[in-house]
Amino acid sequence: MPVAATSLATVDRRPFFDKALRYGIDRDIISPLRLHGIEEEFAKGIVQIASYFGSAHLRPELELALRRMVQLISLYLEDASGGDLPTAAASLRDKTLLSHSKGGSEMVKRLHALPETTVIGGHSVSPESQRAYLDEKTLAGTFTLETYRSELAIRQENQSAIDFSFWLAKKMGVSRGDVEEADALIRSAMLVIFVDKTDFKLPSRTAFVRLIKAARVTNAKLNEARLEAFLKNEPAEFQRLARRAMERFIARDLPQIRAPGSTADSLLYGDHVQSYFVSESLDEDIREYDRLVAREWDRVTRGAADDPAVVATVFLFVATGLPPKASMLLKDAKEVVRIFRTSGFDSQAVVDFIASHAPQATRDDLRKFWEDDLKSEAEQQLADNDPNWPDSHMERAVEYLRTTCMAGWKGRRR
Repeated sequence: MPVAATSLATVDRRPFFDKALRYGIDRDIISPLRLHGIEEEFAKGIVQIASYFGSAHLRPELELALRRMVQLISLYLEDASGGDLPTAAASLRDKTLLSHSKGGSEMVKRLHALPETTVIGGHSVSPESQRAYLDEKTLAGTFTLETYRSELAIRQENQSAIDFSFWLAKKMGVSRGDVEEADALIRSAMLVIFVDKTDFKLPSRTAFVRLIKAARVTNAKLNEARLEAFLKNEPAEFQRLARRAMERFIARDLPQIRAPGSTADSLLYGDHVQSYFVSESLDEDIREYDRLVAREWDRVTRGAADDPAVVATVFLFVATGLPPKASMLLKDAKEVVRIFRTSGFDSQAVVDFIASHAPQATRDDLRKFWEDDLKSEAEQQLADNDPNWPDSHMERAVEYLRTTCMAGWKGRRR
């Protein structure tokens, strides 16, 4: 019975430079004289690289420079030759090692110059940052051509998204200086195009609320003619990007918009990976946005949620279990003091009220105002537990409420 022969393929993990050099030597593509020249070029190049990153006077730095140089040469050589060893060997024969090393360095620098994310202005290129990036990539020893090309594709995609977002911004009435994150602007632009019979204009906060409401309608779908009209006579590349962005919006973002419990406020200011762009306008009625996304908050505060006295009034009512209001009468103040002195504050009730009713963008600040400022101060001022400073008639506590809250009574004249 014949015995099956099993062979294990060995993986050649040598740097591409080593493979090309050995290939060239074995096939007489690289002569002994050229090999001697390569050795001399290596000696010079190692010193230059060691000096660039640190010191050429320390043995560990020189050894590291050797690895850096091999990595840069390998990167450029494999890319330029397409991985073809005869072509790579001929390149080593005809060109200096310095040109190969420099070619690899330029590849890394071009990669670094491209944006790592789609955040606008989040990426800067300087000699110092270039040096640090080169240091990082050549130090690891695992920066292969495959890794390089993979990262290059991602960064080119980011640059493409940024360019596309600037085009959309200009077309839809927003200055490119107002764009902070490309994906957010693209997402909002797709929302505008998706919602039929709306102007091709990037939304304000209140307009965003209305767009989300329209997009949440389950039978709402893309009007293809509307998209075609938007893209008519535009550059082919932007048309391609727009159609791909719309496909992504329908597949990924629309289900999130239509998810149970999803609101315009949570989409705009909540903790979501997918962010949206809104056009900030000094002329926009902020209360109108609050009225649309936080009706109970707007009702309770009477549209004056930017007044600390009104917020303090609401919170102290909630903390003592009383119906929240924007202003406090004298009898209300005495009841707040009485309840506090009997059972203290229900701090969790305030936190829950904020989470249930306040606009998403203000919730963190409101919680901090209650937990870090108002609660501890009110507990101290409303208490009557100092025998040396009694307040059995609530005069001191009521006066504190008068000066802290939106009070409906005047202070006693002295």
